[in-house]
Amino acid sequence: MSSIAIAGNWYICTTMIATAPKEPRPRGAARREALLDAVLRVVAEEGVDAVTHRRVAEVAGLPLASTTYWFQSKEHLLTAALQRAADRDIARLRAFLGETPQDTPDPLGLAVGAVVDPSEHSGQTSRGWLLATYALVLEAARRPALREVTMRWTDGYLDALSPVLAAAGSREPRTDAELLLAAADGLVVEQLASDDESDLTPRLRRLAYALVTA
Repeated sequence: MSSIAIAGNWYICTTMIATAPKEPRPRGAARREALLDAVLRVVAEEGVDAVTHRRVAEVAGLPLASTTYWFQSKEHLLTAALQRAADRDIARLRAFLGETPQDTPDPLGLAVGAVVDPSEHSGQTSRGWLLATYALVLEAARRPALREVTMRWTDGYLDALSPVLAAAGSREPRTDAELLLAAADGLVVEQLASDDESDLTPRLRRLAYALVTA
């Protein structure tokens, strides 16, 4: 890509993220959620270091006082944003799997589909949401509060996927779920780094089949 195109794209992204929304400002709990969604947008577009109370307020189109009212520190902002992302994703996962996922005629397809489901999150594209959440998960290496959220998020996936893999014939469903999830995470990070948009489903299905038939 040429330097002109890069500069043009940077200007467009910066202009879009800095522009306050034209809709009525949210209030109460909705205001808190809007701020957390703004944290994720800032992390996706500018990185974790760019997160400040002032920047988040700008992106959300809300007064600076609203961020300091709800969140005492940058760590509080990051932790609450990751927790919101985790809660929404686990809710999506459970809805995708349904109430009795073990009764599906294709448990492997269901398990893999749950991991690679390209749903949009909080108004962001799937890529933007993934950039934000993986950046925050990596930040957990330095921030114990984020680490706790990440561990609970992973446990939510393992709890949900284990019975599905058991239905597919796995003798160690939780271990197989850990391996499947770890492989998916690695492939997604590789895609984000290389701007690859290929479908991960065939590779993950091959892995899932190898795991449950081992």
